[in-house]
Amino acid sequence: MPELRTVRLRLVPLAPAHADAYAAFMPEEDARRETAESAAHWATHGFGPWAVLEGERFVGFAEVHYAGEGIGGIDPVEVEVGWVIGEDDRNRGFATEAMRAAIADAWSRSGADHLVAYIRPDNAISLRVADKLGFRLRGPGRARSGDPVGVYVLDAP
Repeated sequence: MPELRTVRLRLVPLAPAHADAYAAFMPEEDARRETAESAAHWATHGFGPWAVLEGERFVGFAEVHYAGEGIGGIDPVEVEVGWVIGEDDRNRGFATEAMRAAIADAWSRSGADHLVAYIRPDNAISLRVADKLGFRLRGPGRARSGDPVGVYVLDAP
């Protein structure tokens, strides 16, 4: 099983074993579905979403996966990234630290020449993380919910 390490964090493939911890971020049914989808993505494509751990404690997740259908402004076969850190662990640099590791790994595992992310315009925290990671605004888009988002892109080094 792959594992990434940073100074403070460990990233391991997000799997059904993380469903209970992941449920702190969403309804339990969604957490179970998404962790199963993550395991399937890893099995099929050799890359996927990561659980972000401080020691053994689940602090968030780092998404890396094919975008799939339903996001305006992003092609379904583009590799999408995203990040969520639990409220108690925000403003500690975990999202940036975890995503630097996940992105560095994504270039080789996914073979992508660019990565995309979509961010709601009022999400100042994620906009700061995207800026620190080097993403630039590609244009407007729509989340699966229909909400307007900015679509950001990061080209391979």
